[in-house]
Amino acid sequence: MKIVRADEVADLAGKVPEGEAALEVHWLEGPVNADRLDVGVVTVVPGGATPPHVHLGGQVIVVISGEGFVANGAERLAVHAGDVVITPPGELHTHGAAAGSHLAHLTVTTAGYELPGSEGAPGPGLP
Repeated sequence: MKIVRADEVADLAGKVPEGEAALEVHWLEGPVNADRLDVGVVTVVPGGATPPHVHLGGQVIVVISGEGFVANGAERLAVHAGDVVITPPGELHTHGAAAGSHLAHLTVTTAGYELPGSEGAPGPGLP
């Protein structure tokens, strides 16, 4: 068992990437890209986003702070602190911060992910 205290989560959520990185993952567990859970606090710069990707075991996002969006091929929805997003296994999607706000979220996944055109190779831990 592992407990990550609220003050540590808040500290990680405040670490917005600097420089050219659009986002940063602060891993709490993993990434192992297997049957075990990969859990991290993801911080995204204003206007930053992930590339389109698929989580093989699905993904749960809990928005910690800021404003952002989640999108798949059919819709793009705004998200805010407290929102929970459940992405089913295999759904191509992206998520990121609104233009005027940073975004921090908790990500929970299993089984790794794929980027379109990656020929089925799981990546090293995309949020």
